[in-house]
Amino acid sequence: MNRLSLLSVATISLVTSAVLPAMAGERAPVRPLFQVQGAVAHQAQGLPQARGKRLIYPEQIRGVIHDFVKRELAGRAVDCQVAIGDPQQPIVVPSGTVDLQVSAGRSDEPLGRRVFQIHLAVNGRFIKTVDATADVAAIVEVVVPVRSIKVDEEIAVDDVTTERIVLYDLKQPFVTSPAEVIGKAAIRPLPPQNAIRMTSVRRPFAVHKGDRVTIEARQGGLSIQTVGVTKSHGELGQTITVSNVDSGKELRATVVAPGVVRVSF
Repeated sequence: MNRLSLLSVATISLVTSAVLPAMAGERAPVRPLFQVQGAVAHQAQGLPQARGKRLIYPEQIRGVIHDFVKRELAGRAVDCQVAIGDPQQPIVVPSGTVDLQVSAGRSDEPLGRRVFQIHLAVNGRFIKTVDATADVAAIVEVVVPVRSIKVDEEIAVDDVTTERIVLYDLKQPFVTSPAEVIGKAAIRPLPPQNAIRMTSVRRPFAVHKGDRVTIEARQGGLSIQTVGVTKSHGELGQTITVSNVDSGKELRATVVAPGVVRVSF
């Protein structure tokens, strides 16, 4: 029974009778997370089955693994895909109420080819554990452009939408919320319907190289302003070099607003 003491478990109950509602104060009964469809049962009619036995089909195992992985990916993916590699044949167990529990080692990257332990119990009595191999992928909602976006072009609300894609690596820095890119500028061309990476956008430039800007210096209630020319592009809060038009002297200044930079006394 120790093999059923799991850190993380997804359970499926295959019960032929109706599930009774929980009494007040009782834990609600586990409802089937996956049910065998008629087509699956029909396909297995030709398989030998001893009297007093029942079959657990690969599709049922895929169902509990899918639920298990989806729990693992909660907050990181909207869904997952599971393709069973093994077992390919039904598993014979005694007739009765069958419980399937699935466990697997913890992983920061729970995708790709994995091995799961399927623990089978009938009428509450442990029968055996079966290893199941499956290829797992995440379904993630990502942000994509609806049109071609040029380099340095600022991204507007109507320029992007979201789509679901299948990933085998959750470490890829795809943008998952439109708010992360709206108002930012493209570092490289962004083709339509292609997932946007975080490294492909930046904050828009408040000043550009060669712009005439106001250079201001403040100390207490004293404020001095003059005109300068920027030597490079600059985002808000970024320090750039500007040339004082009157003196020709180059200064290091912080971009505080579009067309305005500030120097220290």
